[in-house]
Amino acid sequence: MTIQFQSLLSSMAGVPVLSGARCRGRHHLFDEAAADEQQHVTAARHAQALRICQSCPALAACTGWVDSLAASKRPPGVIAGRIITQRKERRSA
Repeated sequence: MTIQFQSLLSSMAGVPVLSGARCRGRHHLFDEAAADEQQHVTAARHAQALRICQSCPALAACTGWVDSLAASKRPPGVIAGRIITQRKERRSA
């Protein structure tokens, strides 16, 4: 199992069922930037995702869930009407 897949499984644990969530089936808009993705493409996707979040009936529940997570456990991408970036952990020398 790859580290990336393990991280995904770990981040999915405890994800709530958000009735009426408008992001369902549109994960490609909400995903973090791919390593080879041009910045303007990511920005356009995320702008569309943010607009979807604004009118989502599950926004309050989604916000409550993401806010309950430690910052280091929040999945990257657009979540609860905001863009979350992955923080690189510092290595001690």
